[in-house]
Amino acid sequence: MVLVASATGDRLAPVGVRIGGQSLSVGGDAPTAPRSRQAAQLTLPSGTYPVRVDGLTAHPTLTVLPGQVAPLLLAVRGGHVVTGGVYAGLQNVNLGLQELSGRLTPLADFRLVDQDGRALDRAALLGRDTVIAAFHTTCHETCPLYTGLLFQLQKVAPDVRLLEVTTDPATDTQTTLSAYRTAIGAGWTFATGQVDDVTSFWSPLGVSLAAGDTHTSALVLVDRYGFIRSAFSGAPDVGGTLPAPLLQQLDGPGRTLLNGHGQGWGAPQVVDSLRTLAAAGATSLGEPAPAFTLPALDGSRLSLEQFRGQPVIVNFWWSGCPPCRQEMPLLQSYADAHPNVRLVLVDPVDGVDGARAFVASLHVHAPVLLDDGGHVAAGYGVAAYPTSIFVRSDGTVASRYPGALTANLLSAHLSNLGGG
Repeated sequence: MVLVASATGDRLAPVGVRIGGQSLSVGGDAPTAPRSRQAAQLTLPSGTYPVRVDGLTAHPTLTVLPGQVAPLLLAVRGGHVVTGGVYAGLQNVNLGLQELSGRLTPLADFRLVDQDGRALDRAALLGRDTVIAAFHTTCHETCPLYTGLLFQLQKVAPDVRLLEVTTDPATDTQTTLSAYRTAIGAGWTFATGQVDDVTSFWSPLGVSLAAGDTHTSALVLVDRYGFIRSAFSGAPDVGGTLPAPLLQQLDGPGRTLLNGHGQGWGAPQVVDSLRTLAAAGATSLGEPAPAFTLPALDGSRLSLEQFRGQPVIVNFWWSGCPPCRQEMPLLQSYADAHPNVRLVLVDPVDGVDGARAFVASLHVHAPVLLDDGGHVAAGYGVAAYPTSIFVRSDGTVASRYPGALTANLLSAHLSNLGGG
């Protein structure tokens, strides 16, 4: 299922799309996200296929599973598919619709150079999640801690791009960065540029250029589509140790920061955020389902504990998700046919009006809870919508399913739940 959407309403000029061995032309209206329009549909055997869009060099892959719809979203601007604007699979389509609808902030385009003099801009960061740290080579306090943190991340998150951007471009020339990188034995990218270019890079992120050891400390996580997903500030906790070249940089206040374990965040917290981007987090099967209490559309507050003694289907969804609309009537129908199983619908994205309009249009009457900020969804490791969590009557997780359920899949999960 090929979908098109845009940030402000647009129209896509016909473009060639090739999925596996099949080609099609896609064009026409691209509604304002989170709305989207189904522009094409084709049938493929199960498998993983490269997606090629005319004019774009990146080729994401789309995985097709038996009996399931695999969505593909094309993000449109100025009548064309934007660079990095091909979202393949449920998780990525939901992410794309959130980004287009302005729920996430894009990293502004920039012009820098790396330690080898190669040009570096926003497009160069697409395709991989990126951790960006503010630093400068003559800092004796927080900057060596940030660099030490990146050494830790290099070991535990090898697929993530690491980037340090100077806040002192007058001192940190390309030559200086190259020598520094070699001296400390780092394997990631260091960047600098003209003062105006570095200022333009950091200003939207609230980081000022350095004046000696007076500067803003920041770490930013940018997803593979170029959107800012998380940020940390202050001194990180690196466990009280640093590689020898970095330890030698620290002055007295710097050693105090090192031994004081910073502001209570470090590699584990950054990795948790990265796992959320990669959809790696998930509640383990057989463990207690995370407790929650949330406001409902009817003005009440409901908790998972209220349903103890009954099997529960906790379904995470939002109004801009086409597969959510596809499966919602099926879920409500099954809930009506199986009154011993409670269906709870959790919306982590919409506000009251959006959620109410969505369920009213589909005549849904199961409880709808609002997870403002998505904290409950994060606790359940939800990275794609819809995702259904099947909870046994004793409160433990029986199974989970990311994606739109079919009747057969739902019956199988209900049977495993003891409610089918």
